[in-house]
Amino acid sequence: MAMNVVRSTKLPLLRVLAAGLALAWVPGASAAEAVQEALSGSWKWLEGRRDQVSRNITGLGVYLDDWLAGEVAGEDANQTFLRVRFNQLQGTYSDYNSELKIGGRLDLPRASERWKLIFESDVDELNSLNENRLENTSSDVSIGGFRYEHSSGNGWDFSHDLGLRARLPVDPFYRFRTHFGRELNDVWALGFEQKFWYYDSRGFGYDTIVSFSRQLTEDRYLRIASQVNYQDDRDFAEMGQTVTVHRSLGPMETLSYEVGALGVNRPNPRMNDYYAQVRYRKAVHEDWLILELAPQLLMSRQENWRPEPRVFLNLEVLFFDF
Repeated sequence: MAMNVVRSTKLPLLRVLAAGLALAWVPGASAAEAVQEALSGSWKWLEGRRDQVSRNITGLGVYLDDWLAGEVAGEDANQTFLRVRFNQLQGTYSDYNSELKIGGRLDLPRASERWKLIFESDVDELNSLNENRLENTSSDVSIGGFRYEHSSGNGWDFSHDLGLRARLPVDPFYRFRTHFGRELNDVWALGFEQKFWYYDSRGFGYDTIVSFSRQLTEDRYLRIASQVNYQDDRDFAEMGQTVTVHRSLGPMETLSYEVGALGVNRPNPRMNDYYAQVRYRKAVHEDWLILELAPQLLMSRQENWRPEPRVFLNLEVLFFDF
């Protein structure tokens, strides 16, 4: 299987090389036209592979939905998807770091309106707050299970996750999430997010986020958020305060400016990190290939508050057929 993948990925490169040979042997050939033709062929090759995987993934969701519902075919659209993220991080005082994160959802709209199958390769609650805010490393933990979603109808949304962590011995987990949002007045809105979890091997923990947001201009949005993350197995709590301005540059293109402070409760309550970052996110091809670039400036107690420039790059591929 690995050999087939390697041979297949050489096809776009061969097209580019062929375009270069055309420049040497075809009189009057335009370099720009040859390169454009080669890139166009490469995109078509990539789209074909991506569309094939997307159809297979959605087909799996439809098949399982039909089987569990006890019917042959249904009219409901199936929103099964797979997300693959390639994270790259380079810092002045830290080594180059590369991570692959896989996540997704197996949708069963007819088997049940509220139950979904989930799988994740990077579990936020088992990361530190620093890692989640600056996307430094992966938790290297994969989980799979079922999610039950429901809404109270007055601004509250709830979900319950139950499943297993991919390890031996078996490590069952339970996770509860709730989200609430409400406008306070004509300017400000309140947001509240609460997550509780329990892993048999790690004990319980919780994560709380309270945010205030408002629209600054037609394309700018301000969010001020406070966060607390607690891990029972270490009796350890982390605190975070962020101020973010989101700007919409166009369809599926955003720019965010963020400053933040991160602290801990042990050995004594204190701030350990201050940071600033600019995060640019754009769909570089249709709506399934996403590029994210984030220059960062980090000042950490561990590095005696020396400013550390860093660059974070993320390439995200979405597989779906709906």
